[in-house]
Amino acid sequence: MYPLFKTWAEIDLAAIRFNLAGIRRLIGPEVRILVSVKADAYGHGVVPVSRTALEAGAGWLGVSHVKEALELRSFFPETPILILSSGMRGHSEHIVRNNLTPVVCSLEIARDLAQTALYAGKKAAIHFMLDTGMGRIGVWHENCLPLLEKISRVKGIRLEGLASHFAAADDPDPAFSGLQLERFLKVSRALADRGIEVPLSHIANSGALISLPASRLDMVRPGIMLYGVYPAEHLRGAVELKPALSLKTRVAYLKTVEPGRTISYGRTHRVKKKTRIATLPIGYGDGFSRAHSNRGEVLIRGRRAPIVGIVTMDQVMVDVGGIAGVEVGDEAVLIGSQGEERITAEEAAARIGTISYEVLSQLGKRVSRVYR
Repeated sequence: MYPLFKTWAEIDLAAIRFNLAGIRRLIGPEVRILVSVKADAYGHGVVPVSRTALEAGAGWLGVSHVKEALELRSFFPETPILILSSGMRGHSEHIVRNNLTPVVCSLEIARDLAQTALYAGKKAAIHFMLDTGMGRIGVWHENCLPLLEKISRVKGIRLEGLASHFAAADDPDPAFSGLQLERFLKVSRALADRGIEVPLSHIANSGALISLPASRLDMVRPGIMLYGVYPAEHLRGAVELKPALSLKTRVAYLKTVEPGRTISYGRTHRVKKKTRIATLPIGYGDGFSRAHSNRGEVLIRGRRAPIVGIVTMDQVMVDVGGIAGVEVGDEAVLIGSQGEERITAEEAAARIGTISYEVLSQLGKRVSRVYR
């Protein structure tokens, strides 16, 4: 039986296990691991990736918001799940009822959670977010102690964790990350001096857990490296990683095109010599960015073929005039290996001026995930 849609992502779950084992060797046996599986596990499929990571030794799952957390809770009823974005009013009942752990940045949200928890006859575990230099969510480090003291006294709340996030952990110059860590540890020490015990301290993302060992603390939060992508080129080699995702499709149509004809919307590509154009059934509606227009490449029959013309919502055209024997149905690789050639997520991102995180996480639901 033929598949209904001939574009798919192959997810190598053995690579997820391999990468997690590398993280464990790097950080040692005592540090807990929270795997970031937000945005559908960076496009890899949140449930299979989460299950694999937990079986391989991860202890926590990290998501962006309550909706993602609830989806995971139905599959993993006992696993600690940390909601990494700022909590909002109206979410407390979902959080408490499902034993989720939110990041909290305000007394208002802490009290809202506490009220719901007390009504349910339990305590709500929270992680307090410091802003040590990211400028996103969290209370500025120099202003947070009075608020932390108040939150620690709120009945119905258990201050389980202290967290922050690095702004430039992938920078070859570690100075600012070192400053952020210093600020974080200063707050942690001040809490201890006040008799406020916080069981878990965590700040290290993928870049920091490689480049700044002192930041590993009680728990690390690997994201992109779990999926086999290095957070920065200069960190390549510190630990061996295997890419977990390949993006593939098949040639859907072939035509011979004479010189002077143009390809796709806007007529941005004009054919200079007689050639063959292959149409592939993938486009920006599947998360393959329009920015690849006239600059991306794909692999067909082990050779690189340039994308020509504008990437449309559902289709991409590539010039296969220099590749002998191309036929309808041939496999085309947009990310991954074919023969001796490879297109990495990092290469694809660099071509369009973005980062591998975006290239992977924007893959849409029309792209079937195939696990092996």
